[in-house]
Amino acid sequence: MTTITHAAAGAALGSLGLGSPASFLAGMASHLPLDLVPHWDLKRTWIDTVLTVGALGAILIATGSSPLFWGAAGAALPDLEHLLPLRRKYFPGHGARHGRALGRKHALTQAVLFAALAAAALRGLR
Repeated sequence: MTTITHAAAGAALGSLGLGSPASFLAGMASHLPLDLVPHWDLKRTWIDTVLTVGALGAILIATGSSPLFWGAAGAALPDLEHLLPLRRKYFPGHGARHGRALGRKHALTQAVLFAALAAAALRGLR
């Protein structure tokens, strides 16, 4: 999954009424199952990074240090290793078990998933 999709999943979990620490842990825990699903990743990680940092910033501005923010941050955190010059990946979902790569035509599926997760997170703000 793209990091911004992971962040949306974490924000949705944060909207469930968990506290900030629990939302952070739930966000981190959500990362693995989403990585195991076959998906399409952006080849230009800088685009995903800019989108994710922008989304995290927007959540922080809109909600402060809320469970939504901490859930999104926890879900995005494992993807930091994609930005580092590492010889191997350490997060369990980033190794050989990473979901089978799908072509660009599947980007729409992930966009719909992102939209649904973002809508769930926003609904939790009410």
